Amino acid sequence: MSHSKKTNVIEWINPGPEDIIWVYPDENIRWGSVVIVHEYENAIFMRDGKIYDVLPPGRHVLDTQNLPLLTRAFSFLAGYGETPFKAKVIFISLKQFRGKFGTSTRVKLGPKTLYLTEAQVYGEYWYRISDPVLFLTQVVGAVPQLSIPAVTEFLRGLFVESFIQEFSKYTAIEFYSKLSDVTTRIKTGVLYEALKQRGIELIDLKIGGVSLPQFEKMEKEDPTYGVALLAALQKGEEDRVLEIVKTVESMRALGRSPGVGMLGALVALPQMLAPMAAPPQPQQPPSPTTQQPLSPQPAKSLMEKLRELKQMLDEGLISKEEYEQLKKEILEQYKKS
Repeated sequence: MSHSKKTNVIEWINPGPEDIIWVYPDENIRWGSVVIVHEYENAIFMRDGKIYDVLPPGRHVLDTQNLPLLTRAFSFLAGYGETPFKAKVIFISLKQFRGKFGTSTRVKLGPKTLYLTEAQVYGEYWYRISDPVLFLTQVVGAVPQLSIPAVTEFLRGLFVESFIQEFSKYTAIEFYSKLSDVTTRIKTGVLYEALKQRGIELIDLKIGGVSLPQFEKMEKEDPTYGVALLAALQKGEEDRVLEIVKTVESMRALGRSPGVGMLGALVALPQMLAPMAAPPQPQQPPSPTTQQPLSPQPAKSLMEKLRELKQMLDEGLISKEEYEQLKKEILEQYKKS
């Protein structure tokens, strides 16, 4: 048998732009084979799940000189000097990659209250493998098959998990009033360290947008009212935001909104809106004296209203006195029905 048949060339040919990892398909490796490692790559030799030698960019003829760790391992095992020998060759790209993310979590409204609301966020991040051995050590335990899609999914899950952990430390008010500062703190904080501990360098992070569905729903229900709400968020006026939320949630608990509409809600609870400027009136404002009775609207059940009211009390949206007053109104409505 000729020498050329006993050796082979081990090379990652034409990796795709999103390909981070590639495993050479044949584990029967011959001494004297040539391993070609391109720029921005490393080739790592594994055997029985253990990582041994790492080859940097260049053209390498396999011998005991450039695989010292594997050679030492063979000296303790049967098969030293045999060809072919069993090993897995894994190529890892060290280029910069871009990932996209979109996730949702619950955050505090602001530093003064325990009130929680949903926050949806999306954006992009840029990263590279900075420590291939550490990265591979972390990945092997989680992704035994080491396929490109599986490793990409592992990375995405790792990023999102770490991102949410950091993102949830900030409040909805901060996202709307100081998004640039929050982004900087997130990308240099726990998220950066969590990735670094797995051999990944977070190069940059860009939050494309933050959405607060609860508040945006309020804006759509009554744009005039909603504009004031979002303006207060952007200015960081937590007390004003909480005041608006308390009013709207109180009206929902009483079953007066959305049946009556936002303007009806403002008329019905003037005492909660005293500090607020009167919103611009629509062209045909419904008068309190001519307001239609509530009975034709699909009313919530008594229990639903009371449960919502109790939840508002537990979340600190309303005081004990407001809770008792609103509960009394609900029960009065029930007696009249």
